[in-house]
Amino acid sequence: MWFRLMMIAFLFNGPCTFGLRILAAKGLATRYTTSYLVFWYLAGTVFLAMQYVRSGERPRRSDIAIGSALGVCSAGGQTALGLALARGLPGSIVFPVTLAGGLFIVVAAGVLVFRERIGNAGRLGILLGVLSIVLLSLD
Repeated sequence: MWFRLMMIAFLFNGPCTFGLRILAAKGLATRYTTSYLVFWYLAGTVFLAMQYVRSGERPRRSDIAIGSALGVCSAGGQTALGLALARGLPGSIVFPVTLAGGLFIVVAAGVLVFRERIGNAGRLGILLGVLSIVLLSLD
């Protein structure tokens, strides 16, 4: 079940951000960012609940607590991204900053908190991530 839920999170990660970009492009971000995100996260919560009901498993309190904390952090980040776009910051700045922040926080947490070593494959992944961010920021 865990792997299936992680794959669902992976697949649905991009469309929410893409929707924020569409709202900004249409000039609707100022009015609709909050309601868009409320319905997006509500739909995700309902979908997750349906997965648990379907599996017959009962979520543990720790699952709910960790999932809720992750959801609040994610919603906060998406709200900040949407508000930055709504206030007129160009996507060529907002998206690279958002992506770079996530990349560097994950790498720093892995190295500093979990004492992970970065092998050649990890270095290549970080390099490709930085390269993709640079390419996205070009106009």
